[in-house]
Amino acid sequence: MSANKKLLITSFALFSLFFGAGNLILPPYLGFISGERWIWITIGFAMTAVVVPIFGIIAHSKVQGTLFDLGKKVSPLFSLLYCILIYFIALALPSPRTASVTHEIAISPFFGTSPLLTSAVYFGLVLLFTLKRSSILDIIGKYLTPLIILLLLLIIFNSLFSTHLLGEALEDTNISEVLAGGVLEGYQTFDAIGAVVVGAVIIVSINLKGETSFEEKRKLIAKSGIIAGCGLLFIYAGLIYSGFIFQSHFEQDISRTELLTSISKSTLGSM
Repeated sequence: MSANKKLLITSFALFSLFFGAGNLILPPYLGFISGERWIWITIGFAMTAVVVPIFGIIAHSKVQGTLFDLGKKVSPLFSLLYCILIYFIALALPSPRTASVTHEIAISPFFGTSPLLTSAVYFGLVLLFTLKRSSILDIIGKYLTPLIILLLLLIIFNSLFSTHLLGEALEDTNISEVLAGGVLEGYQTFDAIGAVVVGAVIIVSINLKGETSFEEKRKLIAKSGIIAGCGLLFIYAGLIYSGFIFQSHFEQDISRTELLTSISKSTLGSM
């Protein structure tokens, strides 16, 4: 595999590993409630949902170990407690959210099945991906991420051509300090925490594929992190702006998932 192709696939895989449920439902809602100050909330959101995660990946590129190895730079005891805390948070909040958003957006409106059934099937598929550790980069980077990016770009660009929907921006944006609000909401994606886990996943996958040079892996991981971060920033800004475009089109008490579904239908149609 050529170096450029390897870089592209790793960057796509990183993008997809970072782009979870919160990354999908939060940006449109932020644009929806911030109005004409959407650019400021984008900057705040990028601080904790793009910049900090990139630093996490760059740190992993220099250590090239597990989450425990990264924490040991402080002390072994700290690392143990840190790993326990990180995985407890992951199991308690962001992981269940990925299944619940999948159910609310993609399953419940069409099939009306139980959330427990959706979660069982969903996490069963997650397990299959986890068991294929050596090919996770190829599966996510080659197939899933390009499809995700294509769908998101269709929503964003169709929103840009829907500027006729723009009404008067609401004076009450429900956020007193949009920059601080963006920082806090960006942290709610859990990518700042997730970077230390995602980096370890990428390193394990690269090692299982037979990469040997520490320096080459360092450059590959660091460059991939920067490229993935730039992609995330572009998508976030586009989704936030899409929410702003549709600000006067939906009721102000609309939920995050309802807003995303409504924007998707408005830009892509019911199909």
